Amino acid sequence: MRISASFLSKARRDAEGLMTDQCTVTRPGESTTDPDTGLPDTGTEQVYQGKCKVQTSGGLASEQTEGSAAQAMGAVSLVWSLYVHFPYDTSGLRAGDVVEVTDSANPLLSGRRFRLVSPQSEKSHVTACRWNVKEDA
Repeated sequence: MRISASFLSKARRDAEGLMTDQCTVTRPGESTTDPDTGLPDTGTEQVYQGKCKVQTSGGLASEQTEGSAAQAMGAVSLVWSLYVHFPYDTSGLRAGDVVEVTDSANPLLSGRRFRLVSPQSEKSHVTACRWNVKEDA
């Protein structure tokens, strides 16, 4: 079965239509020294600004590390994965970049910051640029 270009184009538009949040992605810029204080100042470089979607998946109970005391007691924990999706043709993002949600229909997401960990878009029929993320402290 071959997927047509028009089908893939529609799937990308549909995926992007769900990206109703707005965000800014930055990374550390060049370090300079403040001439008055002598302290280093690392600026930030904006690498993306636009639509995105914060997504979770998981919640399945999983056993703790094999051989641990928690496993011996039968403990389980919920494992959630956290992702940020960008339009499929978003480029220039790198692990370590920081995503700040600047606007969201979910007020609990506005102002939240996430660090990009690894891309999740390595597939033939990609419809979004997906990244595994961790909450940034």
